[in-house]
Amino acid sequence: MSSTSPGGRPSAAVYRRRRLLALLVVVAVIAVVVIIVSNLGRGSADTAAPGATPTADAAPDGDSGDAAAETAPDPTPSATASAGTETNADGSCAAGQLTVTPVTDAASYKAGVLPKLSFTVTNTGMEPCTANLGTTTQVFTISSGSDVYWKSTDCQTGAEDAEVELAARTPQTSSPFEWSRQRSSTTTCQEAERPAVPAGGATYTLSVEVAGVKSAEPKSFLLY
Repeated sequence: MSSTSPGGRPSAAVYRRRRLLALLVVVAVIAVVVIIVSNLGRGSADTAAPGATPTADAAPDGDSGDAAAETAPDPTPSATASAGTETNADGSCAAGQLTVTPVTDAASYKAGVLPKLSFTVTNTGMEPCTANLGTTTQVFTISSGSDVYWKSTDCQTGAEDAEVELAARTPQTSSPFEWSRQRSSTTTCQEAERPAVPAGGATYTLSVEVAGVKSAEPKSFLLY
């Protein structure tokens, strides 16, 4: 049967089929466009993710890093440098910058042999400094147990100041002097009147103070 109506024009059924086909084409095109746009949007989101700006929650990490940098202590100096103290602005040795060590010329002395006493002072700082190491600041003390037998300041005369420059980390030893092995006191200044200290293997200790710095440990010795 012919789908053409009399007169040569397509029938109504043909028109309906054509309209339906056109509608399907339009729907298909719209669907394709929607799919393309959806894929493009998803791709843009995926691409932007790696370079996303950190959120506010990430900020404390940066802040804590800055705080650590500000509050962290300076690099620890070497073991040798950390032991010292900086010199005063006027070049004098600062408190805690000097160490004093008592020195005897022997560990034991036979009867009649006089011990020679001295001290070693060390500037533990990194720069030279000056200190008064004269006899005005020196105190030698000899003890046995809790008893003090002799002090260099008892009846001392002619004490003098002596400003000395101490090189950094270079021990310097004073000139030794002899101890008479006699007990001292502030009331008995004549050596002839001072009694000899006990001997026969007795143990004594020497402590020294100079420039206001006391020796950390005494030096022990024996008298025979």
